Amino acid sequence: MSSASHAARHSAAPHSVSRQTPFETISRISFLVLGLAASAGIILSFVIGWGKDSDLPLGSGYRHVFSAGWSNLLNQPAFFTFLSTALVAVTSLMLAAKLHRTSEIFRALRLCGVICMTITGVVFNVLLREEAPLPPLEQVNDVLQHIVLPVAAPLLWLVFGPRGHAKPALVFVSSFVPLCWLAFTLARGMLMDWYPYTILDVPRLGYDGIGIYIVSILGSYYLIGLLMSGFDRLMPAPRSELRHTGGMSSSG
Repeated sequence: MSSASHAARHSAAPHSVSRQTPFETISRISFLVLGLAASAGIILSFVIGWGKDSDLPLGSGYRHVFSAGWSNLLNQPAFFTFLSTALVAVTSLMLAAKLHRTSEIFRALRLCGVICMTITGVVFNVLLREEAPLPPLEQVNDVLQHIVLPVAAPLLWLVFGPRGHAKPALVFVSSFVPLCWLAFTLARGMLMDWYPYTILDVPRLGYDGIGIYIVSILGSYYLIGLLMSGFDRLMPAPRSELRHTGGMSSSG
């Protein structure tokens, strides 16, 4: 009799531990929707790149144009918007599959994705947006990647976390990703005579000119990251996260 009840307790224990709370269920669904929306933005970027030549802004100092088809399609990952969207897509889908992750690499990429997506929305709408009307497909992609995702990514981070991941040291580690993108972009631009944004147009602005934008945006990256870190420290972790960390939110 006692051995049977003992076995029943042991067989029931794994089930009770793995049971999801309503908060976890809503979190995973929300991350799934965000990940799929970001994935749709990536697909749309490839479709648009396949169907048209790359744009050559009026008065630009560079002259290279990527022709429609494979050339412009394969050039899409060169955009910071694409990088931000890809980071949000991958990390959100990973969170939808498994909420509680301990990998510091994942946490750095997750933090980087949220910060970069936020910067994408601000920089594009303040500095880069043009008044010329866009074709329908490009308009959909524009709204998705430059308005919806820059609002949704930080909003879901604020609501669902996960908490305890945005440590100040990790903010600086995560900036390695955009710094690598910047170094690659400038080196490639010098070789190919093409730059993804007018604020990085070295032939027209010079390194002094683009340096103002780079320093400002990089400073914004660290500022947003440190604000996230402060908010993360103040906000209590949900009970579901405490359960997975043994009640110690600092182990995040």
